[in-house]
Amino acid sequence: MIRFIKKLFALAVTFALLVSFGYCVLLPRILPLKYQDTVEKYAKIYELEKSMVNGVIFCESHFEAEAVSAANAHGLMQITDETSWWAAEQMGLDPDLIDLSDPDTNIRIGCWYLNWLMTKFDGVKETALAGYNAGHGNVQNWLADEEMSKDGITLEEIPYEETKIYVKKVQLAQQIYRIVYRQ
Repeated sequence: MIRFIKKLFALAVTFALLVSFGYCVLLPRILPLKYQDTVEKYAKIYELEKSMVNGVIFCESHFEAEAVSAANAHGLMQITDETSWWAAEQMGLDPDLIDLSDPDTNIRIGCWYLNWLMTKFDGVKETALAGYNAGHGNVQNWLADEEMSKDGITLEEIPYEETKIYVKKVQLAQQIYRIVYRQ
């Protein structure tokens, strides 16, 4: 019986060590959680869920501040120069002083833009995310098309496969961030 208890204890200790290793070493590599002071700050200012902002950053750049996409979008939230210049003007910032590789600037503009999209699209998260990926002008056209939107507010169909996948990926990442990190 003592031998069984010792084996059970050794198994429990091994299990605890594996869980700790997974939580402390593997989880941050698989599901990063960087720049959280900045995410919290701007998510609060722009009334967004932290899990949504983290989901967008995860899907856009995997938390790489220097990331540049094939479409020439920059930084953590993958913002194009055109969007950053327009957003900066709307925010009362000098567009010439915007550095999209700076995490604080990138997250600030990205959160402002997400909030703007959420407001523009009546708080419908899926529609706002589609706008973030495909551009708000495209989404406005889709909402005006009865084949893609019956009510002009929600999208039943997203014609761009990349955008359709993007919205699902961000929503999944957001759910995981919400569950794992209790956001």
